[in-house]
Amino acid sequence: MENIEKNSNPDEETNLAKTRIIAIGLQTSELLESVGIANSNSQIVIHFDDFEAWQSSSDNEQVDLVVMQCPNVFPETVQAITETTMASGATRAVVIYHYTQEVARQLMEDSSSIITPLRAPISSEDLKAVCEADLAMATIRNSSLEFVELREDDDSLQTSDPETIPPKKYSQEVLSRVAKISTSIDCECPHHLSALLTALTVFEDYCKVCESRNEEDVMLHSLLYRKTAQARSIMEDALTVLADVEDIELN
Repeated sequence: MENIEKNSNPDEETNLAKTRIIAIGLQTSELLESVGIANSNSQIVIHFDDFEAWQSSSDNEQVDLVVMQCPNVFPETVQAITETTMASGATRAVVIYHYTQEVARQLMEDSSSIITPLRAPISSEDLKAVCEADLAMATIRNSSLEFVELREDDDSLQTSDPETIPPKKYSQEVLSRVAKISTSIDCECPHHLSALLTALTVFEDYCKVCESRNEEDVMLHSLLYRKTAQARSIMEDALTVLADVEDIELN
């Protein structure tokens, strides 16, 4: 069963379009609303009772983020989630699960550029933080130069100089290892942080090599490349502090 909610009121339109969310699971919509994710900047545009209903639906709604409750995750589930998420146009899928196999857990970690796994039960704070981070990625992707005040002296809009891009502190191997570490913190912050850094790194590299068709695209991708690199550097500093507190080896 599905429940489609679409915002068609032109009076509610803003310069920057709302980020669009698919909610999957009987209680997912209520969870997102309770933590303030469905707000003035984002909206749940469609809801399915379970993942199978989404898979079998003929609705081709294009969205920015998928948030689903999926009690049991198997290897074939991970592959199906990845493919269906990519087909929907979403940047990421937040998967809240209860039980999984080691193989499936490893597959989710290997798919961290598109899947953010959350093992239930999770706190409202964790859900809110993860969704906000993933929605920020969608907002960056959806940004257009139409809504950026262009100034000739704005260095961020010039061709990216490698010397001005903060170098990467941690390799994908390090981030993958952090994602598997058990910590004394009563939450999964290290895992979420490593997943976020992986996603930022992937998007940063994409912007760097993305082929541009015209001058405006060059400026846009230069801007996105710089801003994403800055965000990645900030989160690397956060991981450094967390690793120091938790005595996690990052070398």
